[in-house]
Amino acid sequence: MSQDHHNPDAALEGLNQAQRYAVTLDRGPILVIAGAGSGKTRTLVHRVAYLVAQGVEPQSILLLTFTRRASQEMLERARRMDPACAAVAGGTFHSLAYRLLRSHGSLLGLPPNFTVIDQADCQQIIKGAVNELGLKKEHDRRFPRARTLVSLISRSRNLEMSLADTIDYAAAHLVEEYGQAIEAAAEAFVQAKRAQGLVDYDDLLFMTESLLRANPDLRASLSRRWRYLLVDEYQDTNAVQARLLELLCSEHDNVMVVGDDAQSIYAFRGARVQNILEFPERFAGVRLVKLEQNYRSTQPILDLTNAIIASAAESYEKKLYTDNHQGARPELLRPRDERGQSRMVVERVQKLLDQGTALNDIAVLFRAGRDSFDLEVELAAARVPFVKIGGLQFLEAAHVKDVLSHLRVVANPTDYLSWQRVLMLLPRVGPKTAGKIIDHLLSTADDPSGYIAALAHAPQAGKIAELGELAELLDRLAQPDNTPVQMIETALEYYEPIVTRDYEDHPRRLRDLGELPSLARGYDNLMDFMAEVVLEPPVARAEETRGPRLTLSTIHSAKGLEWKHVLIIWLGEGRLPSALSLMDPEALEEERRLLYVAATRARQGLVLVAPREYYQRGEGLMPVRLSRFVEDLPPKVFKAEAAGPVFPAASPARTAPASRGTRTQGRPYAIGTVVQHDTFGQGKVMGYKGDKKVIVHFGRFGLKILMITHAKLEPVG
Repeated sequence: MSQDHHNPDAALEGLNQAQRYAVTLDRGPILVIAGAGSGKTRTLVHRVAYLVAQGVEPQSILLLTFTRRASQEMLERARRMDPACAAVAGGTFHSLAYRLLRSHGSLLGLPPNFTVIDQADCQQIIKGAVNELGLKKEHDRRFPRARTLVSLISRSRNLEMSLADTIDYAAAHLVEEYGQAIEAAAEAFVQAKRAQGLVDYDDLLFMTESLLRANPDLRASLSRRWRYLLVDEYQDTNAVQARLLELLCSEHDNVMVVGDDAQSIYAFRGARVQNILEFPERFAGVRLVKLEQNYRSTQPILDLTNAIIASAAESYEKKLYTDNHQGARPELLRPRDERGQSRMVVERVQKLLDQGTALNDIAVLFRAGRDSFDLEVELAAARVPFVKIGGLQFLEAAHVKDVLSHLRVVANPTDYLSWQRVLMLLPRVGPKTAGKIIDHLLSTADDPSGYIAALAHAPQAGKIAELGELAELLDRLAQPDNTPVQMIETALEYYEPIVTRDYEDHPRRLRDLGELPSLARGYDNLMDFMAEVVLEPPVARAEETRGPRLTLSTIHSAKGLEWKHVLIIWLGEGRLPSALSLMDPEALEEERRLLYVAATRARQGLVLVAPREYYQRGEGLMPVRLSRFVEDLPPKVFKAEAAGPVFPAASPARTAPASRGTRTQGRPYAIGTVVQHDTFGQGKVMGYKGDKKVIVHFGRFGLKILMITHAKLEPVG
């Protein structure tokens, strides 16, 4: 660097010791591990301003971020410190790749007027390929939608896995019936893009890598042009982005990457936490700086988050601290069941409101969108306005509406919209036929109570045998001694073949539907259930509400946000960590990081909630084991147990399990045993449900729960 020709004081103003050290480091590779709330953006902004103040030409600095907006905001802040920073180059990996391909793409054979296409364009091309190749049979409603095909292709590229392996990994239920068709559609997709001079979002990165590898002179020129590189959110980069960074640094090693391995939660998008963990191996002589002073949360909250991440299998050791030692310790609440959890959350929210907290300052976080379904019902009943971020809101999903429409017809036979919906689920019934059937009901029955009986005798019944099945279902649902749970169970038995027939992503939808019996539990009659859950859907009420709202959010969608008070729900084994992660050590570590991200969103108050029981369809009430990540926390990080209706946070003494969530007494297979099944082939024993059922993961068939006495499993080897 040359001698100062700007005053560097502005670039160092307001920095703590660690931030100042990172900002003022000289040449060479620098890794900044920035803990949650530790001021990583400030550090990057001041680094840009400091380099310029030290005489580095602004045009030789390149700032790479994950969104264009983040880049613009950072460079605007740097420009306010030093107007010369306006000449610093900034953008995303994808925008940089686009500029390079636009200038040099001819070296790869790209036409000069190539077009970048978005998701909608990709889906249109895939649709055309499917039709042209005749891959979808007529009336096959389960053939993967174009959106699903594009998602699988993109996931394959970002994970750098073969498409066949990606389908097996992400959509195993499609392999046998549609695997070859998906691969044929993907090949046609590639050919269509090449023939038409089209480049999609993923192509930008991989083509740019090919461009730089195949043209060493260009690579060297670009590396000399940008002599200082800064990268934000490095823990969220994928493999090709890490390689691009190395190529851009081929003539020097002046690169600063900033990120937090503990907040790497996007593996499903191809992000590799290994990129940040392996950075010192990729660049010799790395200087490591840790930003551990937190400016967001109180120390009691940080004590808990430090304990969560301290048990990570592989990480950069860090311990967040703050000058703010005020505030209560986090709480762990153990309600009896899901309904108790929802009521407890509503009570906490109302208590915070009574204490003067604004509704916008409170958030409830969870692992998956379905985890808040019951809570949404409870919030709606309590007239607490909310907005949901990430996942589907309750009743938003078509398959949930389908099932509940059958109950609506029984509860209110004059609900003709629901009649139309349930009729159009039948084969060969469209809007016109449904209208004719409804006309028959109106003209035949003396009053609405006779509609169900009239349905079986509709003129269309001769051609549509399923009308009789629907009439039989509705008659069973209308029996006066049915409870809402029994009605839901009956409707699900009828509807499951329909959802399996109509949706290529039916495994996910079936998991959603499995939540419905739990919602109905606790209601004595259908009218009460319908009044609170169906006739006044909580989504509609939330959307109509003006003013402040409680935030419900998946943890993935909450990253980068913060609230004064945070409640994290469903902290049980199988929820967080998710059931699918229990068989994969790397996925399990990402689940730990998810809880860390969730807990670090809280500024002043943090509550962890874990039900003790859960109503599972076909099984009744099942015990829920406390999440291993919470179970391992030292008791001192929590507030003393609450009295009253809340169950004690600490469980009574119990026999230590042989492995997480299971026991071995009287159980024939050790956890991890490879077993053979006549239908599903080889699988691995993952755990037990009680002493009668075993949980086994069978490759592409996924997790199966089998009766031990009937499964006829044979150990392998």
